[in-house]
Amino acid sequence: MSTRYHGDPRQITAKFSSTCHTCGKKIHKGDQIIFWPNGKKAGHLACDEADYRQSLASFEDEDAYNNMYR
Repeated sequence: MSTRYHGDPRQITAKFSSTCHTCGKKIHKGDQIIFWPNGKKAGHLACDEADYRQSLASFEDEDAYNNMYR
């Protein structure tokens, strides 16, 4: 498991209605979304999943690199 930081994006359940920062369509309360704390943006899973997965892979790579020299 990689180290988690306050600004890391995460998959959550929307607590209120909002707008997807990627497609501009409505996000309904209760939808599963990707929340990007840096910038306070939210996006549909379908819109942001690829970027979210890429971020997770990058975090894991960084942790592996940092643990190499301990």
